[in-house]
Amino acid sequence: MADASPPGDALSDKAQQVERLREFIDATSFAGDEREVSGELSGVDQHPADVSDVVEQRARDYAIREILEGDAEQIRHAQQRQAAGQYGVCEDCGQAIDPARQRVRPEATTCVDCQRQREAAG
Repeated sequence: MADASPPGDALSDKAQQVERLREFIDATSFAGDEREVSGELSGVDQHPADVSDVVEQRARDYAIREILEGDAEQIRHAQQRQAAGQYGVCEDCGQAIDPARQRVRPEATTCVDCQRQREAAG
C-alpha cells in the first residue's frame, strides 16, 4: 500500500525519527562515564581490555551520532527549501525530483542524476 501522506509530512516524520534516535543515543551511551555504562564501581582497578567493549560501543555510537547529525542538517536544509516553496525541485538542475525519491528520502534536495554527479565529484 502506498503512503498517502504529503511529502511535507514525510519530511516532518523523518525529522522526528532522527531526533528520537539522537535522544536515544545520548540517553543510553553518553549520559554517564565509562564506569556507569560498564557497571563497574571503579575504573582504577580495571585493565584496559576489561572496558574495551564499552570504548568500542561508544565509538560506534559516536559514529551513529555523527550520521544522525548529518541527517538532521539535510532535513533542516530541505525544510528551508520547503518554506521557500522550492521543495521537490532539484537545487542543481531545477527539474522536479521524482516523487518516488521524495517518498524514500524526503530530505533529498537533488534529483538522482545530480546526486550521482555530486558523489562522483567527491
